[in-house]
Amino acid sequence: VEQRMQELGVTHVFQGCKDKVAALDDIRAQSGLTLAQCAYVGDDVPDLPLLQRVGVSVAVANAVEAVRAQCDYLTTARGGYGAVREVCDLLLSVRDEYS
Repeated sequence: VEQRMQELGVTHVFQGCKDKVAALDDIRAQSGLTLAQCAYVGDDVPDLPLLQRVGVSVAVANAVEAVRAQCDYLTTARGGYGAVREVCDLLLSVRDEYS
């Protein structure tokens, strides 16, 4: 994961994170983003605190019902099968940066 994130230029990678809210706060502090400018993709109950904070909340197709009910957008792809790509394409198309 670390190597792939480096290849993609992803600078904020948190693996085995026990406090996702703190990780989000760290990213926001470093980037200067507001919560309204953040998106989060989740699939299970531990993701709910973040999904409730961010401006755009996304559930993958195979997320548990509690997460699906909370989110602004539901992917057609399952987690691990193109869901993140779907979200990236969606966000880039909204920003009119898709090429």
